[in-house]
Amino acid sequence: MTDLWTDLRSASRAQLTVRGAGLIGALLFTGSFVLAGGGGPVSWAGLVLLSLLVVVQPHTIAPALFVVFAAASWWVGVDGPWHWALLPAALGLLLVHVGTALAASVPAQAPLPASVLRRWSLRTGLVAAVTTGVWGAAGVLVALATGAGGAVPGIVGLALAAGCLVACLRNVGSSR
Repeated sequence: MTDLWTDLRSASRAQLTVRGAGLIGALLFTGSFVLAGGGGPVSWAGLVLLSLLVVVQPHTIAPALFVVFAAASWWVGVDGPWHWALLPAALGLLLVHVGTALAASVPAQAPLPASVLRRWSLRTGLVAAVTTGVWGAAGVLVALATGAGGAVPGIVGLALAAGCLVACLRNVGSSR
């Protein structure tokens, strides 16, 4: 544990910034979860503890544990298929992922090149924009849902997601 503290104290400015982004994302999710009426003191304490581990150990399994615990807590603790707080929660998880992935990509003392930060910022912004669009579309669908159609909307959504994934993989494969 002493090594982790030393690693954090001697980290570069860029390293502290991306670790801070991971912490802000974790706390954003936790706050959204609380505002959505989810969980209780035990799950909130678990999220805060895992938030701190995300900062101290971004190169371990701590970020994955946070994301899995957060998703499970939301699924169990928040009622309904859609909630306004789902957007900040999803964006918080995005920050956890991006911040910890960048932090784990180089040693703590190494600076992150500006070109890498620019590229990741643009890509993160794009994912955040798509996330916001999907959140809005889901809100409209929930508002318009009549219950008719049964599982058809879910099946259509999964088919659309699978089709987009196949198209993306083909595009990546053809660009090599």
